[in-house]
Amino acid sequence: MSNVFLSILVFGGFSVGIWFSYRLFMRGDTNAERVAKHLPADFKPEWSWRYGDTYVGYESASDRLAIVDYPHGTVVKPRDVESIEAYDDGELGIVHRWIGITVSQQPKRYRLWCGMSVSRREAVLTHLKGILAAR
Repeated sequence: MSNVFLSILVFGGFSVGIWFSYRLFMRGDTNAERVAKHLPADFKPEWSWRYGDTYVGYESASDRLAIVDYPHGTVVKPRDVESIEAYDDGELGIVHRWIGITVSQQPKRYRLWCGMSVSRREAVLTHLKGILAAR
C-alpha cells in the first residue's frame, strides 16, 4: 500500500512541477502568442491558417495578406507576393510539408509549415493561389 501511495505522490509531484515550470517559463512564448505578436491589432482575416508558429491570413476589406514565419512576420498586399511554391523537407525518413512564399521586401522568403500532410498543404496552397489570382 505504501508503494502505491509513494508512486501517486511522485507522479503528482512531477505533474505539478511540469505544470508550474510551463507556466513560469513559457509565459508569452506559446505558438499562438508568437504569431499574435507579429499581427497588426486591427487585422481581422476572413481566412487564415496557423500551424505551429507559422501563419498566413487574408483580410479582403483592406486587401492585406499577413505572413508569419517566427521570428519574422510581415503584412503585404497580395500583388507584392512574387512566388509561392510547395516543397518537402525530410530528415531521417520524416517528411515535413512546407509552402514557400517569396515577397518583395526583406526577409524575402517565408515558410508555412503544414505538418506532414500533403492534403492539408494542397488545401492551403489552393486557397492562397486563389487569393493571389484575384489580385
